[in-house]
Amino acid sequence: MNLNKIDFNLLKVFVTVYQEKSLKRAAERLFVTTPAVSQNIKKLKEALNEELFVLSHRQFVPTPYSDDLYAKVFPLLEGIGLALEETKIFDPSTLQQSFNLDVSPHLQVWLGTSLFKTFHEQSPRSTLVLHTITSSTLTGLCDGSIDAAIHFEAENLPPEIVAIPLIQLEFMIAMRRDHPFKKSEAYIDELLEYSFGHIDLAYLDPNKHSRLEDLLKEAGINIHMAMRTTSVAGLISTIMNTDIIGPCFPPTIETVSQHVRLVRVLDMLDLTTIQLYLFIHQKNLSSPKYKWLTEIISDAVKVDSK
Repeated sequence: MNLNKIDFNLLKVFVTVYQEKSLKRAAERLFVTTPAVSQNIKKLKEALNEELFVLSHRQFVPTPYSDDLYAKVFPLLEGIGLALEETKIFDPSTLQQSFNLDVSPHLQVWLGTSLFKTFHEQSPRSTLVLHTITSSTLTGLCDGSIDAAIHFEAENLPPEIVAIPLIQLEFMIAMRRDHPFKKSEAYIDELLEYSFGHIDLAYLDPNKHSRLEDLLKEAGINIHMAMRTTSVAGLISTIMNTDIIGPCFPPTIETVSQHVRLVRVLDMLDLTTIQLYLFIHQKNLSSPKYKWLTEIISDAVKVDSK
């Protein structure tokens, strides 16, 4: 392949289409029209004289040639981008791009608004994309389709992903205000007569389970987990309208504190707090753009968790 004949902008479009598997989504990321993306892919195909994608179930599936090309081109483009960033004074107000963050559902209830305010004030022409963290988040962090993730787990990570500690959040039990249990503090045995609800957090590591369940199981204590969900809003609504109780963090409950109260567990020292992390690719650690993103995320978490 003679790179002297290849427009590097075509390679940038190729990388985005490869990651998104969609011309439309690639166009949205690049702030261009879908026909423009299609035309660029056609130009690159003709320049290389190779088939790059095939349409299957409305997705652009890369060919083996594209897999090999992406593996070689993506690191080079990333390196060029970082080098260019480091040679100029970084000003977020000049950016015009999307920032894709995958966030634990526990955090979206309270973190999204303040994070967006700061983000929009400092980079008004950019777009903040907040999605719920999934089992494919680590893959997205590795291939660059996801800029950062915010979550609680920090085990079994790929070597290229770095976990940056943000803050520790207090673990408490949430229940409706007129719940039959009236105390503000409790030993776990006092709560076991009630059914529990739980937010599924096993996104990055499928072997992860509820810390509460694991600790009680180790102690030979049975717990009735009556509800499992990935929806914090769904769990809170159920807590507000039934006798079910569930582990939550104070910032999550703040907006519904007139209906829900928190009970501190006195004898679960291993669950007193849980560490929150920001996950990014190690190649971005020295990038001014990612340093800025890390800073505004860290500030938003610290402000909202007070």
